[in-house]
Amino acid sequence: MIDRRGILSQLRRALERSPVVVLTGPRQCGKTTLARVLLSPDSPNYFDLEEPASLARLEEPMTALDPLTGLVVIDEVQRRPELFPVLRVLADRPDTPARFLVLGSASGRLLRQSSESLAGRAEPIRIGGFSLGELGQSATTALWERGGFPRSFLARGDEDSVPRWGRPGRVSLSSRYWP
Repeated sequence: MIDRRGILSQLRRALERSPVVVLTGPRQCGKTTLARVLLSPDSPNYFDLEEPASLARLEEPMTALDPLTGLVVIDEVQRRPELFPVLRVLADRPDTPARFLVLGSASGRLLRQSSESLAGRAEPIRIGGFSLGELGQSATTALWERGGFPRSFLARGDEDSVPRWGRPGRVSLSSRYWP
């Protein structure tokens, strides 16, 4: 795992200041990995909304979230946008006993939903893939050739760093993005 000390420090400071921190970025950029550094996924305060058990625990979101204290992580929040008004209510409690780290893929809709419901309560942090500042100068060539997404950058070799989409053995790219 790459030490993303700068982003972790930014997240910790934001969680000290704000009752809700919204961490967004493209899929597979490391949001979940960062959250798991801050809170174990085995914690009762960790909700992964792509996991059926977490979804079931949030059937009654106010009942599930209200008694929690400390850090609460809600991963893949875009799957349950109705949580934003609940988070607003919880963030407005006097002496809020919980801090919420909410993770989601960076879609315009997610950012609009969170900013409308959580205006003045949530601090947004947007991340991308690895940066040269995180990796160091010695990683320049690999970062250039493989890109900054963790699975590609951390692959065992160059061949393994290129995902195979479409038919086996072929990379299928949309002509919308490539000439």
